Amino acid sequence: MRTAADHLFREGHLLCWGVPATGVLVETLLDRGTDGDVAEAEAAIERLAAAPANEGLVMREIWLLRLRALLARAHGDAATYTNFRDRYRDMARTLGFEGHMEWAEAMP
Repeated sequence: MRTAADHLFREGHLLCWGVPATGVLVETLLDRGTDGDVAEAEAAIERLAAAPANEGLVMREIWLLRLRALLARAHGDAATYTNFRDRYRDMARTLGFEGHMEWAEAMP
């Protein structure tokens, strides 16, 4: 997954597959949960956030809200987790993204 995500970023395919690939990578790392995995997940989130893209790229923004919520939960930061989770839920509903709506509602 690392190799695939790195390749997509290097080749400039953020808009096509880089966003969901980063999501899968981050969620997998956070599920495993070692200190190194959490640090790598955080770096992947920051790389996604810093990558050049058109303003208003909602697909990236909704994924960033989800991933930042999951990262906050991994760090044990309940207040930040709740903030990102609620913003993620609101954005998913506003955009009508059914898959994200289901994922957001499944977040405790």
